[in-house]
Amino acid sequence: MNDPIREKLFLQVDAVYGEFSRRLLPGKENILGVRFPVLRQMAKEIAKGNWQEFLHHARDDYFEEVMLQGMVIGYVKGELEELLPFVAEFIPKIDNWSVCDSFCAGLKITKKYRDEMWDFIEPYFQSRKAFEVRFAVVMALSYYVDQEYAGKVFQQLDSIRHENYYVKMAVAWA
Repeated sequence: MNDPIREKLFLQVDAVYGEFSRRLLPGKENILGVRFPVLRQMAKEIAKGNWQEFLHHARDDYFEEVMLQGMVIGYVKGELEELLPFVAEFIPKIDNWSVCDSFCAGLKITKKYRDEMWDFIEPYFQSRKAFEVRFAVVMALSYYVDQEYAGKVFQQLDSIRHENYYVKMAVAWA
């Protein structure tokens, strides 16, 4: 193997945890079983270094590889205009509730750039892709549940007509 990130992931595989995770994510078979604290530590290290290079060349074969990318984006200390293209590039990789919700929770930069991020996420409420809609809903729940944005959030939630279970559940939580 010539991929140091993947090698590090394979060294941290916990088969029992992998089986547990597969039960939580029906249909996801590409789960290694690396625990989140390990992924978070790896992401923090990557975010301190050449994170752009990592994201440009990161692999998507395993659940943990995708999750790691989302965590790296969340840990990067930078300006929105530098980070937003990486957020936009990552969103189509979201294919399950766990990656979606963890990614949203990690996008703490939203607190600093609320208006700009709202403008960014707003089109995703009307996407045809289930996890793009869920991304918008979870972002709204995570960062925009206040008087300032309540009207905008409710307007967007009321306009969602997606039939996917994971979209419906996110909207129901709202």
